[in-house]
Amino acid sequence: MLTKLLKYDLKYMLKNMSVFYILAIFFAITTRILFALNQTVIVKIISQISVGCLFAMLANILINTMMRSWVRFRGSIYKDEAYLTHTLPVTKNEIYDSKLIQTLIFFFVGFAIIILGLLIAYYTEERWLWLKSLIDSITTGLSIKTGTFIACTIGIIFLEVFNAIQCGFLGIIWGHQQYNNRIAFSVLYGFVAYLLSQSLVLFLTYVVGLFNPTIMDLFKNNIMLDTTAFKTLTILAIILYVIIIFIMRFICKHEFNKGVNIE
Repeated sequence: MLTKLLKYDLKYMLKNMSVFYILAIFFAITTRILFALNQTVIVKIISQISVGCLFAMLANILINTMMRSWVRFRGSIYKDEAYLTHTLPVTKNEIYDSKLIQTLIFFFVGFAIIILGLLIAYYTEERWLWLKSLIDSITTGLSIKTGTFIACTIGIIFLEVFNAIQCGFLGIIWGHQQYNNRIAFSVLYGFVAYLLSQSLVLFLTYVVGLFNPTIMDLFKNNIMLDTTAFKTLTILAIILYVIIIFIMRFICKHEFNKGVNIE
């Protein structure tokens, strides 16, 4: 049943997000074509318009993935659609997991579309070599493999944003336990949950620093990251975010299972 529930969530998200995916690829192609033309004044103007539209679509992919995930969560659990959702032979844990998996899938898709759009618009061998040289200059100084550096950077960004989305879920759950001003309380609680999660990451990093002088130096001194500090901080950030995401998931399910007040 979780699979069937997830199917409907994916259909909803695809219906609302596909327009941004299509437009992002479309403007990536037009940007590529326009840059290849003779750069007259008119072509330059149109090119910049196309570039602006491209980056607007790429930004909208991230923003709307977050917003639509929250809208879908609230709509299917607390609005009119909730009357159907809560009559299905599924547990509240399965309902929550469906929303979480749907968000995870569309964030992977969104990141893939963003990378694809940028490659279509800007990829040339010369630019690729320049980017590789830039990253190599960073990774060489840190004595870390380029692939590992890129994977860790993208991973931390992904976990950070995914944590923010789940904080929004918790805010919606807590907000709808109130009897009035539910949207306002949802925003407030979600923001507070996000601040607490970020503060927890910082606090736990400081605790680790009590036993690791390399990490503690980052709190005490204005120094550049060295190889050891970078690797330790990166691994620590990934571990902490994963732990916090699982803790947040547990709290969300616990609060969700207390009951639902449908609007």
